[in-house]
Amino acid sequence: MDIEFLSQNWHLILTLVFILALLFLEPYLLKLSGIKSVGPLRVTQLVNRESALVLDVCTDKEFIGGHIPDAINLPLAKLASEADSKLAKAKDNPVIISCRSGNRAKSAAKKLKKLGFNDLYILSGGNAAWQKEKLPMSTKSS
Repeated sequence: MDIEFLSQNWHLILTLVFILALLFLEPYLLKLSGIKSVGPLRVTQLVNRESALVLDVCTDKEFIGGHIPDAINLPLAKLASEADSKLAKAKDNPVIISCRSGNRAKSAAKKLKKLGFNDLYILSGGNAAWQKEKLPMSTKSS
């Protein structure tokens, strides 16, 4: 890399370093807040051994297209307004949050944490990771 380029474009390089730091820090910040990331096989253990609830925050259309069996659908857009009524019984149990790829699940977990849910998990890789493990999907509505 040319030193002249670096000196003339230091602000671009600084921006790149900042963005990379945010990308790498996000998993650690989630963990510090008590939100854990789990893979598909761990999800099955949590559901079977600890009566965990699977919460799918996909849109209604995505949910009908395929979701983890027995998951409850509560789209991210409705989460803040409907979480207390739809998830009241789950506050004392582990809640596993899923979506198509895992990105919306992170936002949902942060919102649920603020609403008093403590035992939160994110399905790493989302429903796509679930399907990749060849685990069953359902098309029934909740």
